Amino acid sequence: MIQKFVILVLDYLFPISCNFCGEFDLFSSKLSLCKQCYKERNKEKAVLLDTSYCDVCKTELINEECNYCNSRNIFFSQLNYIHIRGEFEKEIIQRIKFGNAPYLSNYFRLGLRKVMRGLNKKRYTAIVSIPSNKSTIRKRPIPVCKPVTDFLIHHLRIKTIIPFEKKSKELQSGKSFRDRFIHAQSAFSIKEFYDNKLKGNYLLVDDVFTTGATINEMAKILLMNGANEVDVLVLVKGKI
Repeated sequence: MIQKFVILVLDYLFPISCNFCGEFDLFSSKLSLCKQCYKERNKEKAVLLDTSYCDVCKTELINEECNYCNSRNIFFSQLNYIHIRGEFEKEIIQRIKFGNAPYLSNYFRLGLRKVMRGLNKKRYTAIVSIPSNKSTIRKRPIPVCKPVTDFLIHHLRIKTIIPFEKKSKELQSGKSFRDRFIHAQSAFSIKEFYDNKLKGNYLLVDDVFTTGATINEMAKILLMNGANEVDVLVLVKGKI
């Protein structure tokens, strides 16, 4: 209660302006993005074409087949996403990660209620978060996914867990498509506390789905340690 009061006082004394144009309105006070910039930037938003997509990974089907799922073993049951990655989404994530603009993370709560319709149909044991490198945590103490994860915890009434240990200090970014899958296989392990002790369904949450290498490997680890099914929710889905 005291913490909420302090936040309200700070917001009143130091209102949050738009991270793009510097203007202030009620929209920017919540998102660090004013309504005008939101409308302007979303004019070029990527739109799904009227075509068929894979039920599992949401990749466009070619001759009614999914090249992505057919090219590897897929361990997650379903991929859900809030936004398709366009230039605007790329810029927002860059500003959150490297421009010290944590409030922009709230942008990804827009459109989340639509995704919730599907998530509410399943009963999840917990939300699974992906661990970050220690150096990353020092640079970015507030994860990009935090506002979305907090929303899910509240509305699904479940806890969040981090059952993985990060073994590799290398980052996935900068690696080739093939190398991402090779690196992911040795990048994580299950914590002793969760070793063969998982039960039920889990929702794995991450910021971006590019190749899906990390997410797929983590889904495999969860299944190997007792999980029944693993669904995935990402803030942004890129083109595979």
